[in-house]
Amino acid sequence: MTHGRACAARIRERAEQEGWPLIHIAAQIATCCQVPPLRAWRLAHGMPLEEAAQRLIEICAEAGLRQPKLHKGDLSKYELGRTPVPVWMIDPLCRLYRARPDWLGFGGDYSEIPPGEEPENTRPATPFPPQFPLDKPDHGGHRKSHSLSSIGIGGSEEMRRRELLRQLAVTTGLALTPSHLVAIEQTRQRLHEATAGTGIPADVLDRLEGMLGEHERRFYGMAPIPRLGALLTDFDEVTRWLGHRLPVMTQRRLWRVAAHLAEDAADTLSVLGQYQEAHAWLTTARMAADEAGDRPFATWVRAAQAGQASRQGDHVRALRHAQEAQAFARNPTPGLVFACGLEARAHACLGNEAAARAALDRAKEALEHVPENQQRSLLWGYPEHKLHGRISHVMTIFGRTREARTAQAEVFRHSPSNSLVRTNTKLDQAKCLIHDGDLDAGCASTARTLLDLSPEYRTPLVLHRAREVLLLLPEKHRKRPAATELRDILTTAQRA
Repeated sequence: MTHGRACAARIRERAEQEGWPLIHIAAQIATCCQVPPLRAWRLAHGMPLEEAAQRLIEICAEAGLRQPKLHKGDLSKYELGRTPVPVWMIDPLCRLYRARPDWLGFGGDYSEIPPGEEPENTRPATPFPPQFPLDKPDHGGHRKSHSLSSIGIGGSEEMRRRELLRQLAVTTGLALTPSHLVAIEQTRQRLHEATAGTGIPADVLDRLEGMLGEHERRFYGMAPIPRLGALLTDFDEVTRWLGHRLPVMTQRRLWRVAAHLAEDAADTLSVLGQYQEAHAWLTTARMAADEAGDRPFATWVRAAQAGQASRQGDHVRALRHAQEAQAFARNPTPGLVFACGLEARAHACLGNEAAARAALDRAKEALEHVPENQQRSLLWGYPEHKLHGRISHVMTIFGRTREARTAQAEVFRHSPSNSLVRTNTKLDQAKCLIHDGDLDAGCASTARTLLDLSPEYRTPLVLHRAREVLLLLPEKHRKRPAATELRDILTTAQRA
């Protein structure tokens, strides 16, 4: 019979009086209170579940590991063996409790040292038996099986299972080993899982959702091609899990991850000039966001479709998508601000200054009501500098250089140094110089912007916008030295 925390507290009090080491305290709690080693060590430290879960999160952050979404209920399930402990979390647990893995129940100490040859600093052998996940029935009355040990059989888990079943066909006698029993149970479970899968492991789902934060953090630090590779690798894993029969809420969480990854892949493909592929990925992102029931992000994707149409020069279609996104939104969200800004750009490209200014005013008003935590994301949020970047672009199209420069100053003050918003604003700055009649300076500024970029960031999208600077020049000035130099840089970058 397990005892309460009061019993563990009495053991700690006695240990303090008699100077016991931690391992002795944990062993006494495990024996007296009949709790698993992982729980015994937490009780030996006198930590409540909430404190232990928070400290684990902090330790993972300090060690540069992935950030677990860990609550006290999750930790309690780990302690009782109801949920397997992720392998990567064993080290943080050892750090938290200042213990060896075998002391916490992760395997045993099977090392063999001849008598008399033990090193002076040999640490005590574990007084704790290895622990395994509890074999309790799930909600459907089915029993969860353990993992198969290799028992000398190589290959995957599936190969070992089949080999054990083949052994049964040629085995004489009446004894069944534990590994055979596990293989038998796994065979039965396959049909149950094929018809009514109970879900994805909690740690796997947390990791997949955590990938979105990782992509946000490293977005501006990765060149487009490797970023696309990372996105597609993660998207492939999410897709495999969506092929399972899962509870509805779990499916929605996975669809949400898939929607974000697909939208990011579309944006990256668009930057690389692959507009048809980007259009297809945005269609997929929209479908996934709708499946997830995530209206704010579904609004964002609809706005992104407007941005993609605008990049392809179809400003009428861009206007239609932007207005659809605004009608779809119910509350002020980053996607609503995004859509209003893109409507303004579409109107500007179509020559309607009054409509463009009205759309920008709606964008400003919406941004004032977007919660601050939703604004902060540089990837799927709408920080204020993004809106200033949109204002810069729209005012540059109309030749309103004074208003454009005011917005540009805010972009340079607040945007990341390697962001696309900042690069586009530098090109707007060059166009403003040309609008004001300083033609050579506009060409020189564009050339400097391109040369300051690493080759992998001189993408087709950036080169296209740089060519727009040349197109602003009067015909008679396009052979001036500054213009010729810019054209040579563009030609070289295009060939690369």
